[in-house]
Amino acid sequence: MRMKKLLTAGAAALLATVGTLVVASPAEAVDCDHVWYTDESDSIGSVDQGGRLCFAEHGDYVFLADYDADGYSVVLAAFMDGTGQLLYTLKASGAGDVQTANAGDGIAYHNLPEVNIRFRMYLTKSGSGQVGDVTHVVNNDS
Repeated sequence: MRMKKLLTAGAAALLATVGTLVVASPAEAVDCDHVWYTDESDSIGSVDQGGRLCFAEHGDYVFLADYDADGYSVVLAAFMDGTGQLLYTLKASGAGDVQTANAGDGIAYHNLPEVNIRFRMYLTKSGSGQVGDVTHVVNNDS
């Protein structure tokens, strides 16, 4: 009986440890060089609605997160700043949804060129226009 209790306790501890590792946010595994949020001062009417962008230059890691269950989705468009060429878009829909891109994921334009990259992030909802629009330019030199 004592052995059964020890095994049960050990299994519970192992599950708790593994569960912690599994639920950790992917963005925590990479140090972000840049972090931006959608502009909450827009006409949405609440500071709770929003999105978050984390960008790490080394490896071109992008994490786009929707962090509010408000019906809005967060959209990111990545452009070459000088030419305006659209490189890719990501869309996170629903609280807790995180969309990712990086240089090694096998998608050609996710490996960003070593030039100025313009990130445009905004919120959108079916039947409404774009709100919370923010744009940042990064010299992707890593």
